[in-house]
Amino acid sequence: MRRYALGAAVAASFLSAAVSSEASAAIPAPAVFDFTQGSNNNISNGNSRIFSATSPQLGTFQVRVTAWSLEKVGGVEYVRDSKLMVYDGGLGVISDDDAGGADNRHTIDNSVRKDFILLQFNAPVKLMSATFNTFSVLGGTKDSDATIKYGWTQNPWNSNIAPLINDKTVSVLNGLFAGTYSSLTSSTGNSTRDINPQQHWGNLWLIGSDWTNADGKIDGFKLNGLAVVPEPATWAMMIGGFGLVGGAMRRKARRAAIA
Repeated sequence: MRRYALGAAVAASFLSAAVSSEASAAIPAPAVFDFTQGSNNNISNGNSRIFSATSPQLGTFQVRVTAWSLEKVGGVEYVRDSKLMVYDGGLGVISDDDAGGADNRHTIDNSVRKDFILLQFNAPVKLMSATFNTFSVLGGTKDSDATIKYGWTQNPWNSNIAPLINDKTVSVLNGLFAGTYSSLTSSTGNSTRDINPQQHWGNLWLIGSDWTNADGKIDGFKLNGLAVVPEPATWAMMIGGFGLVGGAMRRKARRAAIA
């Protein structure tokens, strides 16, 4: 009887470890992009940069990033290609109306034009969080409210998207996306925050300074530390794989108990 009880206790210990392992494996670490690498020499409007990020469980993701701004002409907003810059704090945008980036207008800001970046991923992803390094633009209050869009494209992830949108109206740009939402914050400092609470996903994303700007503050930030995970179908297959591993561990524990 004592030997049976000991065997049962050992089996329970193995089972607990298997379940714990399965649960922790079901939440793998996201891939996190470092947007601080690169040179700002000889940059012109329409430049692009490619970044890679790897998660031990999820593999490697790649993204092509470009910089843009919305310019209002005669009451109509047009999409203009801009300069994508890299800094210690992350990605910034310099448009033709930013005076070369003076007064912290080298950030993703909405002081004159509404700056934004487009992210073309090599696979459908769900954005998780990002770090907003916030700056005072033109001496105003620091703010990092953002507009975010998600959608799909059949074009290769590393293809040039400029012919589709450059010098077109904002309605053409909006037509590329399935939805739009805002990421708002009351913080005036740097912050890392959840930027996708509704769990949207796609292979084409837009992150920009707040287009509605309801609080009237000039938003200005550099973006870094973007965390992503795969789209749901891939995620489900991975969870299923982790489940099979956990199940095998439980069966092994039961056999050990019987022996």
